[in-house]
Amino acid sequence: MYVVTPVIWCALLFGLFAHGIMRDLPVGIVNLDEHPDALELEVKLDALPSVALVSMPDVDSAKDALLEGDIYAYIVVPNDWKATSGKPDGAALELFFPKTIYAIAVSLELDIKQALLSFQTESLQKLARVTGMTSKQADRATKAIVVHSVTLGNIAFNFQAYILPTLIPGILHLAVTLALVMRIIGRWHDKSIRKWCKTGGGPLGAYIGTALPWWAYFTSLGIVFIVLLTGYFGWFAQGSLLLWFAGFAVFMAVMCTLPMFLIGLFARFSPIIAVSVATGYIAPIFPYTGFSYPLDAMDGWVTWLAACFPFKHYFAFQGQVWMLDSPLSVTLLTLGKLCVFALIWVGIGYWLFRNSVRVAIFTEWQEARK
Repeated sequence: MYVVTPVIWCALLFGLFAHGIMRDLPVGIVNLDEHPDALELEVKLDALPSVALVSMPDVDSAKDALLEGDIYAYIVVPNDWKATSGKPDGAALELFFPKTIYAIAVSLELDIKQALLSFQTESLQKLARVTGMTSKQADRATKAIVVHSVTLGNIAFNFQAYILPTLIPGILHLAVTLALVMRIIGRWHDKSIRKWCKTGGGPLGAYIGTALPWWAYFTSLGIVFIVLLTGYFGWFAQGSLLLWFAGFAVFMAVMCTLPMFLIGLFARFSPIIAVSVATGYIAPIFPYTGFSYPLDAMDGWVTWLAACFPFKHYFAFQGQVWMLDSPLSVTLLTLGKLCVFALIWVGIGYWLFRNSVRVAIFTEWQEARK
């Protein structure tokens, strides 16, 4: 369950977002102009990697297709568009992007508007050359606006780098916690705590012996992901990869201390509560990392709440090493904040855990005497 399932989760996420940018999104076009330039415009738009043009007979058909979810946007080329272009009463192209589907609409809008700007510039250059300008003069005269947009390398547009570095570590830190919680509370269920502690030389040794293999396994998965992200996918780390590896290992070690606290707190009532609390504490964390909405724009109390989740601090550390190449003092301070969680969970949790183990061993001993 906890060896194979997290790998399957990660593989599914890779399948969803590994391509990074959106491709072949259906976009309707209503071309009411018969001019060859209007047909050439269609060809240029259809050549965009993100666009798959769908011809529509009229505007009403395009609206219906948009409402039914068959297309994500549509373009209307009016009658006599080319013939009246540039005149005071000229008809304009109409572009419809429903911003409720924000990420798709923004990507399509950027690509289509850039293509239209390029098409319009080429048309003006042809007209300028007809007046006697050289190609160089025409190019200089028509380039009133120059747009530079890097989509493949822009984390805001490339979901490979936008989503995966958040979801994969998030899944792994949830999985290592649940795996360890389930493995240990199984001792309560099987009534084998006395034997378990005897094998480990005491509660602490038994806990560490159970935690180490899970820590090593999930740390290895995290390092493999970092290598894939920075190597195979080409999202190079600006800082030290070794520091990133070490930081992820620290993150997994910190999460291995949470089960001690939860089991110590809830085992005497019902061990399964520890699983529920672990899931409820870790699973909703993603919005509080600031990856999709900046923490500075949230209410003050929410910012303080976000600081109570360890993943928020690992996410900050990851950004400092991966993208910012922050000074070592800054990254170590962030890791220090992460380690505070382990100090609290072990400082309070070990005392609770040890007492819960003693109660469980005494209960087992009493039942054995009966």
